[in-house]
Amino acid sequence: MGDVVHALPVVHDILSAHPGAQIDWLVEEAYADIVRAHPGVRRVIPLALRRWRKGFWRADVRREWREWKAGLRAETYDAVIDLQGLVKSALIARLARGPLYGLSWASAREALAPLFYRHRQKTSLHRTEAAVPRYRALVAWALGYAPEGKPRYGLSLQAKCPEWLPGEASYVMLLSATAKDRKLWDEARWIALGQALAAQDRACVFAWGNAAERERAERLAAAVRAGDGAAAAAAQAAPSAFGLAEWMRVLRGASAVVGVDTGLLYLAAAVGTPAVAIYTGSSPHSVEFESAGPWRSLGDSGQQPAVDAVWQATQAVLAESHRPRG
Repeated sequence: MGDVVHALPVVHDILSAHPGAQIDWLVEEAYADIVRAHPGVRRVIPLALRRWRKGFWRADVRREWREWKAGLRAETYDAVIDLQGLVKSALIARLARGPLYGLSWASAREALAPLFYRHRQKTSLHRTEAAVPRYRALVAWALGYAPEGKPRYGLSLQAKCPEWLPGEASYVMLLSATAKDRKLWDEARWIALGQALAAQDRACVFAWGNAAERERAERLAAAVRAGDGAAAAAAQAAPSAFGLAEWMRVLRGASAVVGVDTGLLYLAAAVGTPAVAIYTGSSPHSVEFESAGPWRSLGDSGQQPAVDAVWQATQAVLAESHRPRG
């Protein structure tokens, strides 16, 4: 998900340099709703590679693959650009009709991926450099322009306060879960942060995406409530997992989002919600994310930020979101 969010600014860049350009985006089906929310994308082409691999022995799956491939090859493109820099993405990109552009040997995430490109970018950028400027530079090189200004993510959607929150509640979304344990922030710190927010009468919502994450979210919310009586009563785990389209609206409606290094955090920032990123098992220097709204990055690989630092950063982005602009 993070890769898709980091790539969104290239759409604005392309249309600024080439007004009227027609942009199709091939994306794993699980993340297609993110791209659909960008009005500058003409056609979203969902790829079900993860699902197909699990049942490719079945006749209906092979038929779906053939139909998908035929639909992709029905169009001839002026340029096909592989942003991800993986062997898998390069091979899929080669199925499309048109000259294939990709990252250099130094920039591609997998060393063999550039073997499959007709045109390889010549750059000194290393694969560990931040994703957003790498993607913008690649597309600008392929299409003959220079990227200008801050990245523009361009997502168009309506904010939505979850129905299970009372009235027009001001809520802060807390993203405590990640697939990699090294990226987690200590539970005691989440509880202390939640209690501080609840004391300000802000509803604290712990998000989750699977059964294990739900158990953790409910445990954290219960601990926040236990710490400060009625003032913390608004702390809760989300009652259900959201689909991605719903997630974008809920994240857009939040007063702020605080989270570990995960795709939902970058999605929240891309829709303009004030966000605080907590790094514990990865480095912010490998992301250097430029948000569409107020943003703070804290911590680093092996360096968990203190609760007070995260609290102060959260107060800062909340204040910036209400500051007059101009």
